[in-house]
Amino acid sequence: MIIKQLSQSGNSKALLIDRALLLAAGLDDDALFSVVVNPNGGLTIQSVETTHAKIKKSAFRKVLKENYDLLKRLSDR
Repeated sequence: MIIKQLSQSGNSKALLIDRALLLAAGLDDDALFSVVVNPNGGLTIQSVETTHAKIKKSAFRKVLKENYDLLKRLSDR
């Protein structure tokens, strides 16, 4: 297990993932991640496997569409 701390990125916070960690997980710089807000607190972050750029873009847009209200509330904080 690796414990990471959030870093400042503009007016947001970012979770920086070391390249070595990505490579160990078999991921590259274009990896997509699903972030789920747990109702009891906390986040679950999981990589999403896709093999084609169009599929990646489609998956990203689907996640944005499905979570628009939540993302809007978070951005307003």
